[in-house]
Amino acid sequence: MNLYRTLHHPDGWSSLAEYEIRGNGVFTTVNHVNGVNVQPWFEIKDNKVYPTVHHPSGISTTPWYEISGSAMRNAVNHPKGTQGVPWYELH
Repeated sequence: MNLYRTLHHPDGWSSLAEYEIRGNGVFTTVNHVNGVNVQPWFEIKDNKVYPTVHHPSGISTTPWYEISGSAMRNAVNHPKGTQGVPWYELH
């Protein structure tokens, strides 16, 4: 499953997947501005998405995103705050 930016993302919409979900890990793809990383940047637990030690900003015990259906929205603890619109879509 892949994550695509929506029109609501600060960097705008993209038809290219920035992230790939494998198991409970979220990995950057070749389309990500920082390129591919073999270590997961995020971990998914109970539809909440947490940064891992491999994320450039470091690990967090509070979720940055929440997944609902095919949408991923910023959680309350996201560094840029929460929004009612999804930044990513899952396909």
